Amino acid sequence: VVGARGDSALAQVIRAGCPAALDLTGRTSLTELGALAARAAWAIGNDTGPMHLAAAVGCPCIVLFSSESDPALTAPLGRRPGQVRVLRRADLAALSAARVAAALN
Repeated sequence: VVGARGDSALAQVIRAGCPAALDLTGRTSLTELGALAARAAWAIGNDTGPMHLAAAVGCPCIVLFSSESDPALTAPLGRRPGQVRVLRRADLAALSAARVAAALN
């Protein structure tokens, strides 16, 4: 789990559902994020700079969009077809973990 130091409470919620996840919030530089993403099996997150970085280094991505942004305009660009998958829901809180997990296949 990556993000700013202020995201650590959310990281703990994620870790409660996935204890194997590492909490790296507030502990990675952009260079380190790029290196982690280049070796990751997947990156899952909302439309943020780190997701664009992950896509740029070739990491398969599932990018979550709410009604507040348009993936046609702001989705990360991948290096190959199918690398970036977009899931859109008006309210991201209503997007189930099962739907996100299904997008991994």
